Amino acid sequence: MTPLLAQADPAIAEKPAGGAPIADILIVGGGISLTTFALLGLILAYRRGGAPRFRAFETRVERAVGLPGWAAIPGLGAILGSLLTIWGATWDIGLHIDVGRDEGPLGTAAHYPLLFGLIGMFLMGVLSVGMAPRRPSASSSVAFRVRGVGTVPAAAALLAGGSAFALLGFPLDDLWHRIFGQDVTLWGPTHTMFIGGVLAAGTGAALLLAEGARAAGRDPFGAKGLLRRPIAGLIASIFLYLWTASLAEFNWGVPQYREIWMPMILAFGGAHTMVLARILGGRGGTFGALAVWMPMQVAMTLAIGGPLDTTMPAMPLFVAEALIIEAVAWRGLRGSPLRFGLVAGAGVGTIGLAANYAWTQVAYPVAWEPALLTEAIPVALLAGLAGGALGALMGQALTGTLPAGPRPLRTALAAAALALGLCVNAAIVQTPQGETAEVRIANVREAVAPGGDRTQVANVTVRLSDPEVAQDGNWAYILGWQGNGRYAEPLVRQADGTLRSSRPVPIGGTWKSFVRFHKGRTMISAPIRMPADPALDFAGFAAEPVATRTMIRDTKLLQIERREDGPTWAWMPALLLVLAMDVSLLVLMAWICVRLGRMRGQAPTVQAPPGFLIEGADRVIREVEKRVPVGV
Repeated sequence: MTPLLAQADPAIAEKPAGGAPIADILIVGGGISLTTFALLGLILAYRRGGAPRFRAFETRVERAVGLPGWAAIPGLGAILGSLLTIWGATWDIGLHIDVGRDEGPLGTAAHYPLLFGLIGMFLMGVLSVGMAPRRPSASSSVAFRVRGVGTVPAAAALLAGGSAFALLGFPLDDLWHRIFGQDVTLWGPTHTMFIGGVLAAGTGAALLLAEGARAAGRDPFGAKGLLRRPIAGLIASIFLYLWTASLAEFNWGVPQYREIWMPMILAFGGAHTMVLARILGGRGGTFGALAVWMPMQVAMTLAIGGPLDTTMPAMPLFVAEALIIEAVAWRGLRGSPLRFGLVAGAGVGTIGLAANYAWTQVAYPVAWEPALLTEAIPVALLAGLAGGALGALMGQALTGTLPAGPRPLRTALAAAALALGLCVNAAIVQTPQGETAEVRIANVREAVAPGGDRTQVANVTVRLSDPEVAQDGNWAYILGWQGNGRYAEPLVRQADGTLRSSRPVPIGGTWKSFVRFHKGRTMISAPIRMPADPALDFAGFAAEPVATRTMIRDTKLLQIERREDGPTWAWMPALLLVLAMDVSLLVLMAWICVRLGRMRGQAPTVQAPPGFLIEGADRVIREVEKRVPVGV
């Protein structure tokens, strides 16, 4: 980094910068251990024929949902845990953007739902194995035989493995911060453990419900009418949560990686999820996925920006993608699911790209610019094709219509390789050397900053040593964060070639303000003002009337809390190891989907009374149909 200025603003309150307090770790670890031992005691009593109250609860759940208890209780419980985790994690990201690092796992209110959700998923993963019937005749036909346990439902393996992997990220995250400092980015190695683990556990929970339905002789996919396919919509909606969460930094206007990631993820995720939803749910299946995902996502977004008093993030809609997939299916391309997936993916990667471009102009703090399209058009098209192909294959696997032979595997590997290649391309960033920015600050005064606090603000003017950096690029804007709010406003070009702030920029308190430029593969920034941070031995950058700053890779400024003296050689191996584990969970997911597809048409192996998830919805529909005149 550039040499720090000798004079800096007054130091902010010191907070832990290299890991959580040991007391917090012990409290959380002890709580997890105690609840796990208590659950193991319940499971032991249950497997011996005891636990009468739990058995009575199991009977009530079976009657309510129409699925065997070994599927319904851990499946629904893990889904609730994953929603709680997503809620807490999203709120926590907003707090990091607004106020900076926290003081440990018990130091912020957002960590409580996050931790309770992770622990709940893990306990449901243990319970899914503990409730597994001992006799094959009482389980599903694709259950695993585990010595000393009995028959474990296939989907329980994914639920247990994913939840354990996500929970393991908690202690490893603290270890990571102790070694490397607070890398304030969603895409850090241990953070991807949370993302991958929650995806695997949530999907495993939904697949467990599907496995229970098939074991009871009921097909959870393909019936007519949205209310008859809640499990199909639930499975697809889990992926909508994944793609929305993976874009969190873009949703808040604090992207730390190239902008091409955003259209790529939207195209791949939109095509994969909506093709899957249409194949599993039939006509209107994409709207079923939206009906499960959107109310919760909107409620969470409004709560974060309202009662929780945190900067509200933007959110993708996926409505255009749903309409595109339904239109393609209406044209009669479902005879060949793979062809349907490819055509739908192409539509999402083109028409969907245009719709998302328009939506960013309305709702996003950093809108897309025309310069993005040169790369985004081919990347989104290819990503849509890859996502559509994988969505079609996953849908075929779950519905038991996957063609025999090696062709599906070769197609899946080709689509995955294409997606991986697009990710590698998106990860390549360049940092030109010797670029400078002359930053001028004028009209300093007190005003209300984003977030509602009064602080010093100023007008900012920037003159670049190479004006080409800010011309026809992806973005040229001023970012301010961690001052109890978030500021993101575009720079306006002047007649003399300088750039000025479009609104007063916060430069007081704990605000960190930068000028950011992104053009193609170049991403560079310069500080306007950064407060001193004694916990990091960081002197800061003062808000001077005139200062010449060296432009550097902007993650150096956004992740100022990362330690430079750590074993940097371990960063990439750790990231690759975590990614390998995430891929392993995806492979396990694919294998289990194929196994569940083999249950189609098999005779029931368990008994379950009528319930809402299948028969209950049918009863509601029949009652409505009785009251609606014929022909309406």
